[in-house]
Amino acid sequence: MLKELKAISKELLKTKRVDVILAYKRASDGVSAMPCFIFEEKDIDKMILDSYCVYNLSNYIKDFPDKKIGIVAKACDIKSIIVLLQENQLKRADVVIMGIECHGVIDEKRLCPGERPVQDIGFNEKCRSCKSPLPAFCDYLLKEEEERGKTGRASEGDGYASIRKLEAKSPAERLKFWEEEFSRCIRCYACRQVCPLCYCPKCVADQTDLAWFSRASNLKGNMSWNVVRAIHMAGRCVACGECERACPVGIPLMELNKKIEKDVKELFGYEAGADAEQKPLFTCFDKKDPEDFVK
Repeated sequence: MLKELKAISKELLKTKRVDVILAYKRASDGVSAMPCFIFEEKDIDKMILDSYCVYNLSNYIKDFPDKKIGIVAKACDIKSIIVLLQENQLKRADVVIMGIECHGVIDEKRLCPGERPVQDIGFNEKCRSCKSPLPAFCDYLLKEEEERGKTGRASEGDGYASIRKLEAKSPAERLKFWEEEFSRCIRCYACRQVCPLCYCPKCVADQTDLAWFSRASNLKGNMSWNVVRAIHMAGRCVACGECERACPVGIPLMELNKKIEKDVKELFGYEAGADAEQKPLFTCFDKKDPEDFVK
């Protein structure tokens, strides 16, 4: 699969179909993977593909305005690209998607020095709810030559099991849970910076002239920031898990995002990034939507 990826990438650059390729290379520790931006054919040999390729590379698309972009993307990453297309942040003609078969990536927070099999490290939790290792929306589909045994995907089960446990708690218990979690927030905004769908020229959190909420790192300000951001991601979050991965204090941000995702599915039958032909959820309405305001 890697050999085929390199061949396609070389051809894309050679024919000038793309100006840059967003891919993965080995990090300086010799084990983990990191994003790399390839502009010349001679650098293609840096590319790697394995279960250490955790990052959602679509976050870097906004760093290359007016460029033709080739991107290596897993099925979950491609959902982000679809939302960017739906929201007119990207033109389809400006991106070449090289979709790769993925059976799961490592849980980076359990990564220790030294190379170990992914089975020893453990798969990322987001991989358990992955429906298919094959991207459905791409220009090139790269599949593994041999079948893999171990996979991070769950063959069955409830993808919202942890959310249902949280829903079963009383409002007071849920409030206490989130107050304890958000009290640890240091307002570093790593969740915002790593999110491919946080592209506002000026974030509401940075506004000082008519500030929407406190910028202080205290419970009140932290609650406001995290809840406002979660609502902003409603109907848009594709559950790539990058926000939670990047959080330096380990706040379970995906619990909040998945709760909203679950509600959106149940209320509107909508899944972010599932269909490139769909209109964004909150730019249209259906007469069958709940509540009387649509009638």
